[in-house]
Amino acid sequence: MNSIARKEGDSVNCRWWVTIAATLVIALTALCQAPAHAYPTYTGSFTCDQCHATGPEGSDWDGSGPHKGYATTTRKCVVCHTVHVAPADSVLLLQGATVSAACLHCHDGTGGVGVYATIAAYGGSVAASHSCDTTSVVPGGSQPLSGPLSCADCHSAHGSSTVVPFLRDSGRAFAADEYVYSDCLLRSDVNTSVSDAYPVYGARWCAACHDERHSDSSSTVNHPVEPSMSFGYGDVTSTVTADSWRLYDPGVGFAVGMGRTNAGYLMAPVPEAGDGRIEARRPPICQQCHEDARDVESVFSADYTHRGTDPWNVPINPEFTTFPHQTTNPYMTVERGDDLCMNCHETSSLP
Repeated sequence: MNSIARKEGDSVNCRWWVTIAATLVIALTALCQAPAHAYPTYTGSFTCDQCHATGPEGSDWDGSGPHKGYATTTRKCVVCHTVHVAPADSVLLLQGATVSAACLHCHDGTGGVGVYATIAAYGGSVAASHSCDTTSVVPGGSQPLSGPLSCADCHSAHGSSTVVPFLRDSGRAFAADEYVYSDCLLRSDVNTSVSDAYPVYGARWCAACHDERHSDSSSTVNHPVEPSMSFGYGDVTSTVTADSWRLYDPGVGFAVGMGRTNAGYLMAPVPEAGDGRIEARRPPICQQCHEDARDVESVFSADYTHRGTDPWNVPINPEFTTFPHQTTNPYMTVERGDDLCMNCHETSSLP
């Protein structure tokens, strides 16, 4: 009996170890085959290359994801559209009942770059957001939208009619491990039927909807804001004086453009006239006050706290890069209270 019991026990133990070994093999195989995404919790069926490469399985990262660059050799349409098995309440053969709901199948903080739910997922508190699918009212807008706010009101899902590419804090190409210039699929015909009415991402682009918040508004008095249609995020003079990865303007002695540094949120020095007055200083753009929350004065380098693995997971300013979808400061301001104002208005220079 004991011999039989031992044999049965050995058999059970053997089966137990085989089960454990098989489970480990399956897990390791899945881990090796899983795509390297910005957020490691992604569980989708597509690889990085299928969404982001210029070819069907290539390694070139063009920054557009499945939203443009269509060719006979690509396989991008199927990422968003399903021809025969779309949900009963879906629109345009998408995976959601609204365009925005379909966008969040990827852009929810797991597969694509997270824009909604990311702050809460990592323990932060959302203080302001653009509320999709719930309202057509535009704060500071003279006219409501024609329907509830949708991702498609600001973004061109297929990459047509977009703004000039610019360097943003969130412009990292994870597959290529480099910073890239991107149009972020922002529409150049935002809130208008006129193609390329707003060619750059700047103050005028925001004012396409929030027109009563621009200093050119005839109905309200606002802080001066850059009036030019052609001056935007990539044109702001930064306080950085030496820069190997951005344009450098020898005429003013400072780098040009805001992305990947917090120096663009301070008003850069400009030449003074003989009587000490400032000459040729441009008004700020909206995004110098309204962007992802950060400590402008302490760290002049923008990186990513909640993204992937080293070196992206070290705490650096800003903690989240989800603007203008959600932010951790009220009114989507870079900093709060006087701390924001003193970025440009030094107390020593106040009258």
